[in-house]
Amino acid sequence: MKYLEYLEMVNKEETDAGFEPFRGRPEEKILAYRDQVKEKYGIEIPEDYLDFLKVADGFAHNGVVFFSTDHERDEFQVIPGLISENLAIGTFEQNKDYLILGYSNLFWYAYHFPTNKYLALDEEDLQEVVEFKDFDDMMTSVLKYEALEMTDEEDEEGEEDESEESLYTEEILIEEWEEEEEEIDEKAEADKEKLKEEDSSKEQEKQNKQEKKNGNGKQHG
Repeated sequence: MKYLEYLEMVNKEETDAGFEPFRGRPEEKILAYRDQVKEKYGIEIPEDYLDFLKVADGFAHNGVVFFSTDHERDEFQVIPGLISENLAIGTFEQNKDYLILGYSNLFWYAYHFPTNKYLALDEEDLQEVVEFKDFDDMMTSVLKYEALEMTDEEDEEGEEDESEESLYTEEILIEEWEEEEEEIDEKAEADKEKLKEEDSSKEQEKQNKQEKKNGNGKQHG
């Protein structure tokens, strides 16, 4: 999922500013929350959003907020809870077809139950403004252009830098491999020469012994 790359960038900005990164809730708590919401309100939270909550239990960055799970009363809650915010907004009373997931300075971001679509809605009358391809498309767009305030040019430059870095790393690895191969070849050649010298030395020693033996035989004769 591409949006996770931008979520990492958001977390980096948070930690660089001295804040804790956004973290997810344990899976068992997410599943218990899902069941509780379905039983109490008859609402099925989209699987995509449940997966998101496992990675980041909501976040608030640069005017962009995506709701978290509704914590127990004894738990400190920094980011607004999904159901409590929808109740406060009056979504369930005005139009039960929508589940508001978050907002920015421009739009409400919502899931549309009848079509299973993710949408950007006008903040005043909840009219549809943008339809996203899927959850990943929505989160990528919101994180990139609003939370991080990036442009396409900046994103492309980042991808080029990564590509160049990858190419540079690959070239280094190839050079190192070639150097290792060269060292192996040199060592093999040196070992070969050493064996030749040893064989030559043994042959010379053998000849010397034979000559000595022949010399001794002549003396006895």
